[in-house]
Amino acid sequence: MAKSAASLEFLDGCIIEKDYFFFSTRLDIQPLDEYDHGRIMWFESGRWFYQDRNWQVSAVCVLANTVSKEDRAYVTLEEGSGVVGFYIPGRKKDVIDEDLPGGEHGHGIASLTDISQVGGNLYLCGYGGRVMRRVDGKWEPFDKGLKALTFGDFLQRGMTVPDALQAAAPTQRDLTAINGFSEDDIYCVGREGLIFHFDGQIWFQIEKPTNVDLNCVHCAEDGFVYAAGNRGVLVQGKGNNFHALATGVHDDFYAATWFDDHLYVGGLKGLYRLEKDGLRYVDTGEGSFKCRALDSCAGQMLVVAKRWLAVFDGLNWKRIDHPDNI
Repeated sequence: MAKSAASLEFLDGCIIEKDYFFFSTRLDIQPLDEYDHGRIMWFESGRWFYQDRNWQVSAVCVLANTVSKEDRAYVTLEEGSGVVGFYIPGRKKDVIDEDLPGGEHGHGIASLTDISQVGGNLYLCGYGGRVMRRVDGKWEPFDKGLKALTFGDFLQRGMTVPDALQAAAPTQRDLTAINGFSEDDIYCVGREGLIFHFDGQIWFQIEKPTNVDLNCVHCAEDGFVYAAGNRGVLVQGKGNNFHALATGVHDDFYAATWFDDHLYVGGLKGLYRLEKDGLRYVDTGEGSFKCRALDSCAGQMLVVAKRWLAVFDGLNWKRIDHPDNI
């Protein structure tokens, strides 16, 4: 790992431990339609490090050993290559890349959106109702009850292209985020208000509380599941019962986390905290900003903005700038 030398925007981020963070980024010099490069970064007590990858990284997380805190890996989900990367502290080899089923030999998998540790294993999701699970070092499809007929399926049945497009439109299960309380209680959300729940046996679709795109999901310490999306939509529920909360906010939400007994939600205009009467704007001292990710751990909440970071300890805010963005 070395120091960077190009301005960038943050895409996702998480906390490893106190004052130690992990991110995915995109370089400003990349053309808007170019995704065959990604840069991941670490920030530890004032120092920056980075590694380049061969594809843009849509999501990162920390895979922690549920038995020993000393064993962990920093995990990257590439958006379209069908590759998941593992950076393991203390290993001589910088990275271990694993090909996902269906993405081998450079075939790739389009639109992979989120990865998360639930229990002792990793789960990821993406467009087309795609969910996978990693167990004992092996990736496997985990989409029983989620797969739907696609445009290609209808073409194979002999439909014309216009008819196939029309038939496939309501079947698309484009998933954007995954999270869970346990491996028998997992939730996926997605476009047009999709919410799916895995109960330990099968995925099943929950009645939609909204038709708005949902961009993030968080299983909170109060026992409820929260999903947030466009147009100020925030839904709350558990099991098979979800409802929309009155937020009083006009914003598109992309991140959520639980910190200091409150739900925090990040949007295109900044940060909000859920109170009894709805969402309240949180003054971070930075004015309006685009929130890309939120995480909480080790007595800190990490706010990942497009160009900078902020850390909150419950009393004070601290802004962190990348040196090449100043």
